[in-house]
Amino acid sequence: MSDIRGKEAQIKLVVAKALNKTAIWLKGQAAKEISEEKKIKLTVMRKRLRIFKAKAGRLEVLIRANLYDVRASSIGSMRETKRGTKTGNHEFIGAFTATMPRGYKGAFKREGRAALPIKEVKLPLEPEASRIIGNLVNYEVEEVFTKFFERELSYKG
Repeated sequence: MSDIRGKEAQIKLVVAKALNKTAIWLKGQAAKEISEEKKIKLTVMRKRLRIFKAKAGRLEVLIRANLYDVRASSIGSMRETKRGTKTGNHEFIGAFTATMPRGYKGAFKREGRAALPIKEVKLPLEPEASRIIGNLVNYEVEEVFTKFFERELSYKG
């Protein structure tokens, strides 16, 4: 009987390891595809995806994705043009770069004809990011998990 309990603990450990490797794969793949689609740096996307790993006691993985709009200043170096501001591969027409009183540099746009108020320019990630992550979860994760699970089982064998 204790042999079965030992095997159960081993299998839980194998499942946890396979889940964690699958989560790491999903994070990398999602970051890569979203950054390619939106033409932003991979590091910006990687920082926005966080993994809460599985343990033998809790066999579930949570990936938190921060899919709020990305500030233009975090995309890349900003250059002012005649039409607006360019950062990386994006051009924001009607925007300008400014350094705020606290030293923060960003790309802003006026809301009306008056000097103030101004709003920071942001690049939306939605709905493309959710679609990409959804497709990965629905169509590819199962195969990847199976591959990692079988690999972990063969290590234990």
